[in-house]
Amino acid sequence: MGRIAKERLDAVRKYLRQDFPDWALAERWDDDQEAHTFLLKKPREPLHLLKVSRALLDDCGPSKLADLLSGHQVASALRKAEKHRLMLTVRGLDPI
Repeated sequence: MGRIAKERLDAVRKYLRQDFPDWALAERWDDDQEAHTFLLKKPREPLHLLKVSRALLDDCGPSKLADLLSGHQVASALRKAEKHRLMLTVRGLDPI
């Protein structure tokens, strides 16, 4: 796997930190799904998990990623999703 540009991951981090300011943010790479995983944790709240596909991270620059995150209302969708687990791909946002 080649490296993903730091600026692209930073765009996702910035979005999540703005919408979940007092949540701890952890990350890891998921080889099986070819996606970068962002984990949001806060006491007495369910774990929120967002996976962003490698294809999307490769295809979009930081500003486009920020627009997609906002346009898909990812923060709101994470809060409302049954298991608080979503995957963002070039096709859109899907529960996982």
